[in-house]
Amino acid sequence: MAWLDLRRLTYFHAICVAGSLSEAARQISVPQPVLSYHLREMEKDFGGKLLIRSNRGVVPTVGGQLLLDHATIVILQVRRAESELRLFQQRGPTDRHMIRLSAIPSLATDLTPRLLQYSAGIPILANIHVIEANSREGREMLRDGDVDFAIVIADELTPVAQWLASENMLFCMAENHPDKSTGPIRLAEALAEQLMLPAKGNPVRDLVERLATGVGENVKILHEIDGPNPRKHATIAGLGRTFLPWIAVKDEIDAGMVRSRLVVDPPIARHIGLEWRNGLKDEVTRTMQDALASLLGAMLR
Repeated sequence: MAWLDLRRLTYFHAICVAGSLSEAARQISVPQPVLSYHLREMEKDFGGKLLIRSNRGVVPTVGGQLLLDHATIVILQVRRAESELRLFQQRGPTDRHMIRLSAIPSLATDLTPRLLQYSAGIPILANIHVIEANSREGREMLRDGDVDFAIVIADELTPVAQWLASENMLFCMAENHPDKSTGPIRLAEALAEQLMLPAKGNPVRDLVERLATGVGENVKILHEIDGPNPRKHATIAGLGRTFLPWIAVKDEIDAGMVRSRLVVDPPIARHIGLEWRNGLKDEVTRTMQDALASLLGAMLR
């Protein structure tokens, strides 16, 4: 498929992350008509819509989300290759081993500068390369040997000893949503609404469905949208309500773009876990666990 070249994948990824063509054009310094042209050509070659458009922005269709998932992996791999090759040229092949860490998108932005500052004085962690990837992608990269550590949303296979932190999910909606209720919301009440959630198999979707079964409710899906950032932008665009971690929407809440309510009875608590590839020294895994647990404990609420 010649239409899936790196430039177009980069443009499509930028549009989805920004939530609109105009904001993507501003962020990557590409004229909006150019983005519109390439998007039309991609949809023509794909044979259907890749984005749902509204006056509040854009969100991926099911096919668009599939393309976005692959685009994210491709772009991350290209950036990783460029970064490692630059380091190799600058420092040579005799340097300390670089520790490659993948981090879920809701944490990567805030965690990366904190981790690099924190680890600068710890020799064993002094050479870290952070890659943004969701839990599934992180585990795949671990399996393939592309990363040493993966920060993931813990599932039933993640040992409790490898949990780093926990955080409660919030019930989120656009600021202009007609429901002006405030204060905590019972899970059963939130589940009475049609929701925007990730597809089955995603840790957040699995968690919500397990809790729904526990309170005797069914999950009603309005849109399936993987990734906290696309789901957040869909929420801002007024396309539905969803569950998001506070750290993913704190800036939008402060800016008056998103309203949130704490979920109770029971809360939706997700656990952040750390997984690693076989063969790492115990000293490295313990040091990384301690560093991340300390940083996340200060970041999350």
